[in-house]
Amino acid sequence: MTALLLPAPAVGVPILADYVHPFLIQQNSEGTRLEYRSEIKLFSAWLGKPLSQTAPLDLIAYRQCLEERKLAPATIHKKLSVLRSFFSFVAQILNLPNPALCVRLPKITDQSMKATLSLQEVGKLLSVIDTQTAVGRRDLAIMGLLLVNGLRSIEVSRVNLEDIREIEGYTVLKVRGKGGKIMDAKLRQDVHDAILSYLANRGCANPDEPLFLSIGNLAKGRISPKTVQARVRHYLTLSGISKPNLSCHSLRHTCAVLTLSLGKADLVQVQRLLRHSDPKVTMRYIQTLDWLKDNAVDLNPISL
Repeated sequence: MTALLLPAPAVGVPILADYVHPFLIQQNSEGTRLEYRSEIKLFSAWLGKPLSQTAPLDLIAYRQCLEERKLAPATIHKKLSVLRSFFSFVAQILNLPNPALCVRLPKITDQSMKATLSLQEVGKLLSVIDTQTAVGRRDLAIMGLLLVNGLRSIEVSRVNLEDIREIEGYTVLKVRGKGGKIMDAKLRQDVHDAILSYLANRGCANPDEPLFLSIGNLAKGRISPKTVQARVRHYLTLSGISKPNLSCHSLRHTCAVLTLSLGKADLVQVQRLLRHSDPKVTMRYIQTLDWLKDNAVDLNPISL
């Protein structure tokens, strides 16, 4: 079992400080850096020895450990992908063998449609938001960005006041997406009105301040992605909507599915709406809808 023998770190300097930090600063977004750091720390704690002594069989055993914990294949895939990227980075810098090359990533075979809401359920969800309160006005504006513009919770959290601007008479929002990608999203009038209603009661603020603030006795500053997700769960519960695997991200899927099925948008339009760089990702929604609309089961002559 061959270990990746890195040069010994300086006295008193942990191996993580020597190799993890340079790896992390190569990542585009702060969210990615935090996630990668967490995954490497988890592996290091499990390993129980310096990362410099990591061998291929250690990584294979780690994968087996994750599988025994009954983690989803997508979760295991993400954890191992981070480690493969990290050890590849170290191996390239030091011109040494990469112990992660032999570790196979699990296949992600779930092609089923993600949980979404119907148009009626969306109406029910929005109806339980009390817009007479500051929290309710904020949350309605957030729901607009999630449901109408298909923003992710992290993207909602990142928005600043100055990110809303006018271009050729249209209201546009700068969206800071995955991997540091920055794109513009057109704000529909009703969504913009919801934001203005929230801001009207918030008071004066500087342009570089967060658009959405945490509200509460102990809360202050920029709203976090976890808080956005918690507010969605709160309103789903309040509205009595219960479906397997329903989450905050389901609102993004709902945005795509309803825009395709009821809004009659085409692939390119929805790709731009969701800011997908690869049309294949958007194509999944169309393929699933087409499969449901034109399915051989409807032609089966057997009836009950």
